[in-house]
Amino acid sequence: MSFDGIVMRAVQQELSSKLAGGRVNRVYQPDATTLVLHIYNQGDNHRLLLSNHANHARIHLTGHVPPNPQVPPTFCMLLRKHLEGGRITAITQPGLDRILQIRVEIVDEIGYRVNRLLISEVMGKHSNILLVDPVTGLILDGIRRYSRAVSRHREVLPGRPYLPPPTQCKDDPFQLTEDSLVAVLLEGEGFTQSVEKRLLSVIEGLGPVTAREVVARAGLAPDTPLAECGELELSRLWQALKSLFDDVAHGHWHPVTVVQENRVIAFHAITLQQFPAAWVVAQPSISAAVDSYYAGRQAAEQEEQLRHQLKTVIGQELRKSYRKLERQETELAQAKDAEQYKMAGELITANIYRLEQGMEQAVLENFYDPDGKRITIPLAPELSPAENAQAYFRKYVKAKNALRQATSHIQLTREEIAYLEGLQYMVETAMAGELKEIRLEMEEQGYLKPATPGRGKTVATLSPSEPLAFTAPDGTIILVGRNNRQNDRLTFKIAGPEDLWLHVKGHPGSHVVIRQAGEITSGTLLAAALLAAHFSSVRSGGKVEVDYTAVRHVRKPRGARPGMVIYDHHQSIAVSTDHPLLQQILHG
Repeated sequence: MSFDGIVMRAVQQELSSKLAGGRVNRVYQPDATTLVLHIYNQGDNHRLLLSNHANHARIHLTGHVPPNPQVPPTFCMLLRKHLEGGRITAITQPGLDRILQIRVEIVDEIGYRVNRLLISEVMGKHSNILLVDPVTGLILDGIRRYSRAVSRHREVLPGRPYLPPPTQCKDDPFQLTEDSLVAVLLEGEGFTQSVEKRLLSVIEGLGPVTAREVVARAGLAPDTPLAECGELELSRLWQALKSLFDDVAHGHWHPVTVVQENRVIAFHAITLQQFPAAWVVAQPSISAAVDSYYAGRQAAEQEEQLRHQLKTVIGQELRKSYRKLERQETELAQAKDAEQYKMAGELITANIYRLEQGMEQAVLENFYDPDGKRITIPLAPELSPAENAQAYFRKYVKAKNALRQATSHIQLTREEIAYLEGLQYMVETAMAGELKEIRLEMEEQGYLKPATPGRGKTVATLSPSEPLAFTAPDGTIILVGRNNRQNDRLTFKIAGPEDLWLHVKGHPGSHVVIRQAGEITSGTLLAAALLAAHFSSVRSGGKVEVDYTAVRHVRKPRGARPGMVIYDHHQSIAVSTDHPLLQQILHG
């Protein structure tokens, strides 16, 4: 993880300069793993975030304002009792451990000045946040409690002695010399490891990103085996490590984030030479770097959780619809016997003088058959011949109605399946921010319950997102909808009646519009058709047929679901999804 002992040292120094002497005004606990302390110091208000989340454990100043529950958790209430109104007197880090201790002086119930330690332990899945009495060394409580049954090393329970996490017995980088570093690296089985893994396992304060940085600064490949390092390579490693920790010792920080394809993939308190220079973005503070990284990471995880939720709901609804269609088609097959009931009733009526009550069947000449073959018709012996005929006519009417209804129901079910399959495709391919629009659509269509705001809050309105815009080789603008709401808005709000509308034939996909600015060239039509094929459920199907027509020929039937349209006066063009022009348009 990026949040190693060096990052913690940078955070400790930043918090000491900004928060020491400050007053804790308020404590909030937005969720089970996060605390936010509002601290006032030297005319400024600061928000200090602490998290013991297994994947997002950290401590830093934040510019984000997370929502808070109406009823604060028990641990939050305890911190309010012991910390609110207190002054921060010291912020310390033991060695280069990922532990930060915030000492707060408060006045207790009887007027005495007492101290409390708020301890943040950033240890991956073992992370915790504890409140400790520094005089007795006893734990007042922890955001995550556990007993000896969970950890043989220590208990985190109120009234138990506080024990720091077990040490990893690594070497202090500030005490190393070149000779001692080489000895440490080569001792034991270290000779069989890569340089990066060996540094990580024996040097205190290093995380994976920092270990790779030392290797990069030494001019070595990331996976260089230690066995391949001679005296020159080991000397370079020493120089790189010494230079890095000289900066740490003197507080020479250069906070950065690493941004790849608009996504923050790493952060650090030092500049990172292991990444391309264009990816490395300087940040005003280490807190800003950490805040940026974890905000993006949490947003990405929340998006994937939402994607999984929507896919699960759509999958369930599709399975229900498939089963419903199967039942309806069975009912339709049964209803097709309607004409047989009518014929039976007419044959009984025509031969009623030959039949008597009590007969279980009648073998009659079928005058509907060209050959006049005889047919056996079951009878209800308790009914008279006339009543048997009427019973068959009633079955005929019922079957006829069932046939009409079954046909209508099957059409509706097939439309729902087509709609759900379109939603499924859009959820799988949705980009950042688009999933919320799809969720809102599913709420409007009754597949999900609308989000309910807390007391005193309102549901935020969701502004419609804009379609994607691409440029054809001749400069013509091509617009592509990315979900049903975008498709409807693009086709019926943004596009003009003379613009050209495209959609892949017979499959879920995006609405594509060529903005009409004169005659559309064959190259522009091809480019738009390739985009329609690419942004569809058959994007990997090789040859794809795409329909196109003027927007004025596209209509939305009354009561149709979002994204569903009908069109006429259309033509078709077949395109290949591996056409080289497609990549040129997508990345041009």
